Amino acid sequence: MTEPQPSQQPKPLTEQELRQWLLGLLSRREYSALELKQKLKQKGASAQQITDLLEWAQQRDYQNELRYARMQVNAKLHKGYGWFYISQFCAQQGIKKELQQQLLEELDIDWFEVATKAYRKKYADKPIADYQDKLKRMRYLQSRGFGSDTIQLVFAELKEE
Repeated sequence: MTEPQPSQQPKPLTEQELRQWLLGLLSRREYSALELKQKLKQKGASAQQITDLLEWAQQRDYQNELRYARMQVNAKLHKGYGWFYISQFCAQQGIKKELQQQLLEELDIDWFEVATKAYRKKYADKPIADYQDKLKRMRYLQSRGFGSDTIQLVFAELKEE
């Protein structure tokens, strides 16, 4: 029987191999620059290689922060999330505040409509049983990232119906 060989460190990937791997990632979905930095670091790329590869991908528009941010914001909007939730999520993904503000102006979102849809999806036409139930429903909208002004408008609208 042969002795098991001690595990050897895998040889570092060349820049060309890292570039091919990066293209494979970006061909499947959008990534933020922050996500790509983390993934490249896990692959063993040096800081200089990471910078060069990200520049290369951005120059060729394979990676675009605005496109990534727009995709993430639209996905969260369609799931019924409010601006506070979306803004916090974007910050975690490394999307800058200026870019978030630009998207907010560009998309011209009616937060009242988004909040109303989220509320109706969750509660349909079930009447509010009591004050505790109303508070529970308000907390639900708050946890989805809607501000108190928007929540008050939703409940004022419900009261009119």
